[in-house]
Amino acid sequence: MAEARTRWTTTLLWGVAVAILYWALFHFQDDIVRLAHTTVDACLVVENGKELYYHKPTPETCAAKGGTLIKGNWLNVLVPIIAAFVLSYVHGAFTSMFWDTLGLKAANKKK
Repeated sequence: MAEARTRWTTTLLWGVAVAILYWALFHFQDDIVRLAHTTVDACLVVENGKELYYHKPTPETCAAKGGTLIKGNWLNVLVPIIAAFVLSYVHGAFTSMFWDTLGLKAANKKK
């Protein structure tokens, strides 16, 4: 009984961690998109409330579009990649623990 309770507690903790990570992903999606677009120099133009990114602009073309020149940083590409790996790991751990807690296991094929 105590082992089952510990399993359910661990499963629920992993589930809460997954929920928090998904919440953070959707809550900060605009920031993550901005980081992904600014791995190289970009021109941010806001049209009708929508952000458009133009990559590798010159200051003149960016000014002509009425945008803001953003200096790129190649390290920005690491944020979405790390977020994907962390979310994948935590979600996989939760899913595995969930099915194990319910008692469902993959079938072993013996030859």
